[in-house]
Amino acid sequence: MTKLTCDNCDAKCCKYLAMEIDTPESRDDFENIRWYVAHNNVIVYVDGDGAWHVEFQTPCEHLGEGNKCQIYKKRPKICKTYSQDECHFHNEYEEAHTFHDIEEIDEYIKEKFKRK
Repeated sequence: MTKLTCDNCDAKCCKYLAMEIDTPESRDDFENIRWYVAHNNVIVYVDGDGAWHVEFQTPCEHLGEGNKCQIYKKRPKICKTYSQDECHFHNEYEEAHTFHDIEEIDEYIKEKFKRK
């Protein structure tokens, strides 16, 4: 088995942070999501398991030249335990839905709450 490394990686994992959010159930639940995506470099996505996330596309301030960590020995625990088996560089990853702006959210809401 080949050991996975960060060699030649473009450091996608160091250029954003994402947090799971509550799954919206009602039209009102989508108001915060509309607000999130109204901001630059913020997206909302639904992963393959159906969990909703807000993602802030912003690089780590310690990401240096050549996409190398400048504080590697004292990096945060989440960085130390990040599995290369799940990273974007070594794996294909597709979201069920990705929302970049209010219009995309509004279209999703329209379809989700379409009158039968």
